[in-house]
Amino acid sequence: MNNPSGYNILVSVTAAFGSLTYGYAAAILGNTLEKAAFYEYMNLELEGPGAANTTSIIAWWNTILYVGGFFACVSYTAFGNRYGRKSGIALGATVSVIGAVLQAGSINPAMMIVARLIVGAGMGVLLPAVPLYQAETAPPSNRGLLVGIHASLIGYGSMISGWIGVGFFHTGGNVGWRVPLALQTIFPLVLLIVVWFLPESPRWLYMHDRAEEAKKVLIALHKKASDPNHLFAQKELFVIKNQIDYENQNHLPMWQALKKRSLQKRFLIGFLSMSCTQCSGLLVVLTYQSTIYQSLGYSAFMAGIFGSIWSVLNGTGNFCGGMLGDYVGRKKLVAVSLVILDCMLIVLCTTTYLYSGTDNKAGNTAAAVFTFLMIIVYATGVECASLVYSSELYPGEYRAIGVSVSLSPVLFWGCIFTGAAGPAFANIGALYYVVFIALTSVMALVVIFFFPDTKGFTLEQMSAVFGDDVVDMYGNIENAKDFINGDHNIEHADLDKNTPPQRVHIEVEGENSTETV
Repeated sequence: MNNPSGYNILVSVTAAFGSLTYGYAAAILGNTLEKAAFYEYMNLELEGPGAANTTSIIAWWNTILYVGGFFACVSYTAFGNRYGRKSGIALGATVSVIGAVLQAGSINPAMMIVARLIVGAGMGVLLPAVPLYQAETAPPSNRGLLVGIHASLIGYGSMISGWIGVGFFHTGGNVGWRVPLALQTIFPLVLLIVVWFLPESPRWLYMHDRAEEAKKVLIALHKKASDPNHLFAQKELFVIKNQIDYENQNHLPMWQALKKRSLQKRFLIGFLSMSCTQCSGLLVVLTYQSTIYQSLGYSAFMAGIFGSIWSVLNGTGNFCGGMLGDYVGRKKLVAVSLVILDCMLIVLCTTTYLYSGTDNKAGNTAAAVFTFLMIIVYATGVECASLVYSSELYPGEYRAIGVSVSLSPVLFWGCIFTGAAGPAFANIGALYYVVFIALTSVMALVVIFFFPDTKGFTLEQMSAVFGDDVVDMYGNIENAKDFINGDHNIEHADLDKNTPPQRVHIEVEGENSTETV
């Protein structure tokens, strides 16, 4: 196994300032909604005839974030393909700063809606841009770990937001809610400065006829004392070059390429992989955790403490999930975790339904504990693995649009589920979890029977997983079945193979086989 270099890890962590931006932005409104001064400033009533209007406006604030994110996510492709992966990250950081400034300076509910829309757009660009960049700069055997940093720092961004909310809980006046909103600008501002010092994606460089630059970047990314001649970087370039050149020879316009069953399957699985994360209902718990914990009888301050602990477990679970996925594979990890998570959802629904609003301390404590257990299973086995999965499924030419489509369910379902959560919790309470129990059951079956495993394959070799021809380690074009059953270890790439890729055909005669090229 070729472990990542320290520089490779640093590059992934630096790009993940976009992940911190996403996590902080997604969670900060929950802290803001705990401030009585905020409602007073916005002229919103928590009780009486105006309470229904307040509930509606809060639903708008939560929903519009994901509306902006969804449209930005699906629109990111053209920019990322044309101007580079770094430029896409810089765009997301810029939009996030603008949205954060407007949000911190909001003077009425309408301005907050516009600000949340822009913040969501920044999140929608960063959500696919960061893991796409990380996947294209990571060695195949550690792609789960390095892309998992994205998922992990989303969780830690939420954690930072939560602890800042706790720190400002007793701060009175507008400072108590404006400052936490203003601090949202820090991560994207840092990212906007440092992103220009990162190397461009070597795969994007090669696809844009900058092979020599791609080679230099690969050498820098994989440079280690144990590999003084940069053999691993040269072998990875060999694989990248041969597969991309082969794909370019068979180039099809997007509308024609989508007629291929293999590409259709990639897009469908990508969309479903991230739908798994939203169908579990954990985003609703994140968004409404203060309301959930207070309904169980805990004070607003303790609800903030619980939410912050929850976010610590989220980030840590994602980090562990990245490492675990490289060893056991994404499919197995997601499938097992969804089954466990479904059982936990049933227990959470039952305990919350029975004890919410009661004085039963044991029951309320059990419900709170299960939210913590669920985030551990979710982050370790579902969220991180699905994020990695969605970043690695696609051929180079369609990777940007593929990752955008794969990650759009986070925002699409987030818009629907969080928008419905406020009225749902108000009217049917814990029974809202039944929706997620049913969806998680369905998604577990889909993963078990429909998803392929991608562990260990380079991004270029992923075509074989979906039944397409692929260039093997010796420069020959093989059909998918032969390639998967044969040698696909990048360490065995034949650097002396200078001829163009040639097709290998195997004819079996009795017990002997003859190979013709």
